[in-house]
Amino acid sequence: MILLKIYLFCAVVSGFNCNDREYQTMVFTGTALDAKAGAVVVTDDKGIYYVDGLAGWDRKFYGKKVKITGKLSEENNKGDTTKVQVQEIVGTKKIIRNAKWEIAK
Repeated sequence: MILLKIYLFCAVVSGFNCNDREYQTMVFTGTALDAKAGAVVVTDDKGIYYVDGLAGWDRKFYGKKVKITGKLSEENNKGDTTKVQVQEIVGTKKIIRNAKWEIAK
């Protein structure tokens, strides 16, 4: 019974997805690139961060060094093995939410 209460609490707090984690607001600097799943920032240490809600970078930013501020979160996806295999991100996807960006100086 206690596990059910913990699960329900987690579900309500995280919007019914206990695999998602959200962190504090952070600042990243990296190269603005596009991926199949959307716009990304690739940092100097090869970290890849998706920009929430952005399908691709504008030409003004693409391929350039950007400074981006936003709330870092992670989504865990185990993949769906019950269907025909499709391309999808399996594992932890790092996402910058409420992002604001500018060309890095």
